Amino acid sequence: MKLSWDNVIEGQGLGITLTGMLVVFSGLALISLFIARLPNLLVLFDRLRGAASAPTAATAKDKSETGPDPPDDEEIITALTLVLHLEMERAGGDRQRITIRRRPGQGSIWNSAGRMRSLSEGGPHA
Repeated sequence: MKLSWDNVIEGQGLGITLTGMLVVFSGLALISLFIARLPNLLVLFDRLRGAASAPTAATAKDKSETGPDPPDDEEIITALTLVLHLEMERAGGDRQRITIRRRPGQGSIWNSAGRMRSLSEGGPHA
């Protein structure tokens, strides 16, 4: 097998390489443009969604007269989770730490590298 640039030219390697580079560059350019324009698209999406479900001035006035809405289930769960987290953090102390305790005298596995017996030495089960 002969290795030379003639094989690349005969197999249209340069054209395939340039086509692949163009495809990758185009894909990365499109992703970059999408990321750059994403804030504008989100604002447009909010406007379109907000126009469909925008409250009228009369409903906003009625809500202000009746008082705040009662909390929904997600708000209650969020508040309970926060209280639980803060209470566990306050009362936890050392009980919150997860550690791996070594047995005394065991040391690191690297210390036992020369003292281990292999199966090739033989033994009662080898």
